[in-house]
Amino acid sequence: MKAIVLKGFGDVDVLVEEDVEAPTVGDEEVLLKVAGCGICYRDTIVRRGFMKARIPVIPGHEVSGFVVEMGGSVRGFSRGDLAASLIYIFNPGDPECGLGRENTCRGNRWVGEDVNGCYAEYVKLPYWVLTRIGDPGEAGPEAYSFSACVIGTLIRAYKTLGGVREGEYVLVTGASGGVGLHAVQVGKALGLRVVAVTRSEDKARLVEKMGADSVIVYRDRFAEEARRVTDGRGPDIVIETVGGPTLEQSIRAVNRGGRIMLIGNVDPKPQQLLLGLIILKEVKVLGVLNSTLRELGEAVELIRSGRVKPFYKTIGLEVGEVREAHRILESGRSTGRIVIKP
Repeated sequence: MKAIVLKGFGDVDVLVEEDVEAPTVGDEEVLLKVAGCGICYRDTIVRRGFMKARIPVIPGHEVSGFVVEMGGSVRGFSRGDLAASLIYIFNPGDPECGLGRENTCRGNRWVGEDVNGCYAEYVKLPYWVLTRIGDPGEAGPEAYSFSACVIGTLIRAYKTLGGVREGEYVLVTGASGGVGLHAVQVGKALGLRVVAVTRSEDKARLVEKMGADSVIVYRDRFAEEARRVTDGRGPDIVIETVGGPTLEQSIRAVNRGGRIMLIGNVDPKPQQLLLGLIILKEVKVLGVLNSTLRELGEAVELIRSGRVKPFYKTIGLEVGEVREAHRILESGRSTGRIVIKP
């Protein structure tokens, strides 16, 4: 089969196109014909060597696909089923990995890092990390590729950890990016008042079209404007998709007793925090580590029902296109998600 393989750490030329053997499934594994493989900013961090990954490895952890082969002990799936996967493999026999906690298990293996991922025509995964989609509705099969890594993570941030209440204000940083555009939609689906932050005047119109109640176009600071458009008090919750470059302004903007949900960080270097302000405002800063099976199921339903409309563009399984996608993500020029469609 055709695959893009990470051969080392460094610039995009460490991504190499190869013909490799198609995976052979074990007793509890499923072989998926890849319908879509989302390209995540995390992929670029892995490629640059900031995350542990075995080398060589086929990258890509955001996958949806059709079941073409199954092991004898697989339950709940049939050939031809469309499925979406978690981005990690947990051990269902580990008592630390009960449902609702599987994302934080210490023994988890990460798809596209510890095991081969979906920059390929086929990928094999244990059946228990998959969710059957059924009728995809108006969304294309490839649109479900990032249902775990993006939509499911947002559900975890908003509901499971953030405990949002209808009518609250949410501030979304990086609102025109692959996570941000969907954070706007999920926030509206949950009945929140969405304040979106972007650096681009052109992208602001798209963010508004996605449902944002207010869009702030900023150069260096946005905290004061964020407080102004939230009745002077600041947002109740922040979905922080950018990380280091915007975190200080998010802390300054958020309401007293507010929550900052750290979903992404485009700068892997250590960051300084405004500890005094965090204490004086009693701000909760929480990391969000992807999604669980329950949240993946909720994400699939949001997409299938049309309450969230995945925003993405597709590219082919060609090394030149994949390398360029990495460049676009690293330069901040991306709008929505980029999905490989083999």
